[in-house]
Amino acid sequence: MQNWKKIALYILWSLLGVALIVLFVFAWQAKSIKKCKDIDVELVGENPTALFMNEQEILRILNEQQVKIGTPINALNLAQIEGSLEKTAWIKNAELYFDNQLVLRVRIEQRLPIARVFTVSGQSFYVDKEANQLPLRQLSVLRLPVFTGFTSDQSILSKPDSILLENIVQFASVIKEDSFFSAQIAQINIAPNGDFELTPTLGDHTVLLGSIDQLENKLDRLYTFYKKIWVPSGINAYQVLDLRFNHQIVTLKKGLQPIQFNGPLMLLGSAIMVNDTTSSAQSTVPMLKDSILKPVPVKDSIVAKKALPKVVKKQQTGARKNVKPSPKKIKTKSNNKPNIKSLNNVKKSAKAVMPKKG
Repeated sequence: MQNWKKIALYILWSLLGVALIVLFVFAWQAKSIKKCKDIDVELVGENPTALFMNEQEILRILNEQQVKIGTPINALNLAQIEGSLEKTAWIKNAELYFDNQLVLRVRIEQRLPIARVFTVSGQSFYVDKEANQLPLRQLSVLRLPVFTGFTSDQSILSKPDSILLENIVQFASVIKEDSFFSAQIAQINIAPNGDFELTPTLGDHTVLLGSIDQLENKLDRLYTFYKKIWVPSGINAYQVLDLRFNHQIVTLKKGLQPIQFNGPLMLLGSAIMVNDTTSSAQSTVPMLKDSILKPVPVKDSIVAKKALPKVVKKQQTGARKNVKPSPKKIKTKSNNKPNIKSLNNVKKSAKAVMPKKG
């Protein structure tokens, strides 16, 4: 008797399952013969207020795919339409579905640019955080880091150009997270050798950054220099700041020129030893690349040729600290540059208040 009950229950549940499937099929067929009543476009993303696509442009692309109000639902391949939308450069992801009111919901996720890049030929494009090149659009205005001197105008890049573009994205991402340097860095130039050079918003100087290795550490050193030395000295006291050397910043004051000693170009300035909390300075003459600063004529480098060996000799012989060598007078022609003593005679610029780092 119990076996018959189990069989009857099994047959009953089977019939109910078949009935539900039949009802679902009839409901789907009834819905599929209906037509699209409306199309609703929604633009989303990390910054929905920054628009690089608009509803009219999305509707135009949908019309090209024969998606219009009044189109039968069963005639639309939503997956294929999503793929067509995602081929547009500014569309990162597209999602399409019909709701219970037969309204086609179109959800578009935009790509958000992270930097603007200018090539050596003068062309320009945006780049997002995935290193995708994006065409220029004027629907929204964003404050973005500007990079100049990119080497290629092609949409398909070579391996070195791809690496350089990824470095740009990494650089721009670091700047984006720092409110101080987002405001202070006006432009980043890419040198022919791939080094980065910064042009600040405040101050008439150039910052030689080099590669993006230890980028955050370099920017921390630069901020420490700005706070402890640059502001007290005056915002226009320096013309070159070089961060390419570890644990220091090599500076060139305003009005001075790099000097040439036996061929290679050298910077006549001071190396600022920058730590997390302290700063100190010592005299040095580090190397600079010929592509950055032009050497002065040989006749203007007499001071360097005579003075530099004396410094080297002192370092090699290990002279006693308490004994100071008597200054040696150096005769120079009237058209020569000022001697080294003139470094201390540069007038200080007006002091400025240092903005706080965010």
